[in-house]
Amino acid sequence: MTYDVEGPDPVPRRSFTKPLRTVIVLALLAVAVVIAGRWGWTQLTQPFGDDAAAAAEASTPAATPVCTPAPAAGPALPAPSEITVNVYNASGVTGAAAATAEALALQGFQIGAVDNDPQGRRLDGVGEIRSAPSTQDRVDQLLRYLPGATWVQEERPGGQVDFSIGAGFTGVTAPEPLPDQPADNTDDAIPTC
Repeated sequence: MTYDVEGPDPVPRRSFTKPLRTVIVLALLAVAVVIAGRWGWTQLTQPFGDDAAAAAEASTPAATPVCTPAPAAGPALPAPSEITVNVYNASGVTGAAAATAEALALQGFQIGAVDNDPQGRRLDGVGEIRSAPSTQDRVDQLLRYLPGATWVQEERPGGQVDFSIGAGFTGVTAPEPLPDQPADNTDDAIPTC
């Protein structure tokens, strides 16, 4: 006789591959988390945009200075006492030419004619300095005292320089002194040839 035993089914045998698969998946996830964490840390600590280029430049060694010639002295401007200026009023303000001529004389300029604009024009801006192209050094000096004026080159004989005052003229200014050019460059930071 055979007996049927009722009861729970016998425990099935566990498969060895199921726990191994779980361990492999967890190990791969751990590696992915480490890689993502390292990448994120690098992104947070790395400089942004132009700072990255500046950081790369800062890490490069300093270049050896190149031999640069000393700056050449520009042409010397004539002293105001060497310049004669005709002052004309093109502003429409009575007495503007006389007041400007007096202010230029106080700065050392020689004053020629003082009158209304011989061209009969009215100027809205600061004014016009009218002279021949050959008088550029005198005009450059005069422009230091009359900022905003425009130079109108005209074919005319000699070195006559005219200043026609416009409505926007606010007065003669005392400019900064011109820097003296050193005879030689003694700065050790900039090698000379």
